[in-house]
Amino acid sequence: MTTDHRRYALRDVANMPWKPLPTPGELPPEFKRRTRFLVDEALGQEVANYLEEKGYNAMFVDKAGLTGHSDEDVFAYAWRERRVLLTHDHDFLDDTRFPEHRNPGVIVLPGGGGDRYALGFAIGVVMTVFGMAPSIWEKSKITVNGDYITIRNRDEDGKTRTTRYREIRRRYEMFEDD
Repeated sequence: MTTDHRRYALRDVANMPWKPLPTPGELPPEFKRRTRFLVDEALGQEVANYLEEKGYNAMFVDKAGLTGHSDEDVFAYAWRERRVLLTHDHDFLDDTRFPEHRNPGVIVLPGGGGDRYALGFAIGVVMTVFGMAPSIWEKSKITVNGDYITIRNRDEDGKTRTTRYREIRRRYEMFEDD
């Protein structure tokens, strides 16, 4: 993304009608379970090692024998093993190739172009936001970038919903697409 495109994208984000999020009360028991991750080949073994050092159950695709396999194979394995897939690959956001009903949860992270700062920040977000309550992230397609988190899933009525979250000076806000 060029500097001009990024500036216009940031201006558009700033003009969205963001709503403050309430402070959560007591969390349900599901939030005490840690998420299990499958780290895609594009992210590298180092990401899986780091998450393991921090106490997460993270598996690199090589350990599952999936190095060099198709994205479809990686996606199917993540579903079978109930592991949220961490990747740089935006192809996993394609609902035709990677259907929602077999989606273990996909989180697309920045840094694919070598931006290690963006990747490090995103890994922190993954541990903080997505590191607990794995069943909540099932069937969700999530993108993390430096400005906000986008979560796409279906609501109770079966309608696709896209919600963005951001933090501004320790306040949390959300924006839902219509």
